[in-house]
Amino acid sequence: MQLQEWRMSYLHVEQPMTSDEFLQWQALQEDLHELIDGRLLPLPPRDASFFRLLVNLTSAIRTALGGESGWEAFTSADPVIATGLDVVRPDAFFARSDERFAPAVACAFPSAAGGLADIRRLGAQRRITTLKELVSVDRDARIVSVERRSPSGGWTTSHHGMGSEVRLDFAGITFPVADVFAGFDRADARLTLEEFCAWESSQPRRHEFFHGRILAMTGARLDHGTACMNLAARLHQHLRGSPCRVFSENAAVLNPIGTYFYPDVVVTCEPINGDQRWMLQPLLVIEVLSVSTQRFDRTEKAQAYFRIPSLREYVLVDHVRRRIDLHRRGPDGHWSRHPSIGEAPLHLQSLDLTIPAEAIYERIAASNQAAA
Repeated sequence: MQLQEWRMSYLHVEQPMTSDEFLQWQALQEDLHELIDGRLLPLPPRDASFFRLLVNLTSAIRTALGGESGWEAFTSADPVIATGLDVVRPDAFFARSDERFAPAVACAFPSAAGGLADIRRLGAQRRITTLKELVSVDRDARIVSVERRSPSGGWTTSHHGMGSEVRLDFAGITFPVADVFAGFDRADARLTLEEFCAWESSQPRRHEFFHGRILAMTGARLDHGTACMNLAARLHQHLRGSPCRVFSENAAVLNPIGTYFYPDVVVTCEPINGDQRWMLQPLLVIEVLSVSTQRFDRTEKAQAYFRIPSLREYVLVDHVRRRIDLHRRGPDGHWSRHPSIGEAPLHLQSLDLTIPAEAIYERIAASNQAAA
């Protein structure tokens, strides 16, 4: 069944969605969802305590595992197919680095407001055939519960309070319950930027940070990557022989006010140590828009970038509609917006460089450019 046909049948006949159909549908959406019993379920909202628990628990397990265990921690950005009608996104899970879709242990942080939705999510996670243990954290009672799959396929549960230790049989490790709730007694329980940076450095996937919230970075379409490479190549050529350097998608911009982003393309003229993971003084930032991030890129992320003193231009490239929004800081410190459409070139005052539109959209299929 074609995806468009499925949409109509689902809306009017309540036909269950399969896992394959869901993954096609999810790729076109801005927000992350799960598929439970063939029905769509949006991920619940996350508060500051959720992200602290996420970092605390995954860090406690990783520390207990040791440095060369072969186990990796993943978050809800990574979907796991449980059955033909279930695609779940555990809050966190551990799997072998070469078997990321076969988790051995999943972690859940249900909220008091979760209700039936949390029950359905946990039920679907128990249907993951490779799952051996399911760890749930009760943030109010400060209890960590561990469900274990028995040889017969049933589940047994143990509960662990403050002052005790949790044992996970999947790797034969233990860790204190107190480590899971570290920082909860502070007046502001939000993660700090320093805590995030320490956690993110050990993750297999890149994450961004926005004032206590962790934002997992998901995969992009090939045309998105092509646009990034086209822009980075032009900038690299232009900057040869200068003290400035261009990076694409793998270098972070850290702002001490509490943000940590991976721009699609960034130029900095600050001295760079090859071992460092981030920069503090970007001159130019370019974000190539995608369905899942464009709203954030245009609003909260833009405002965060505008607060970086060294930044002179912030560029949003919509390679589908062939639209560019260039934001430029004026001599008085105020930002102005300069939109362009179609074949208009991109003029970067910060680098005294003009990039033709055909260079930006090179090798991006015309049919994709025209799509809505």
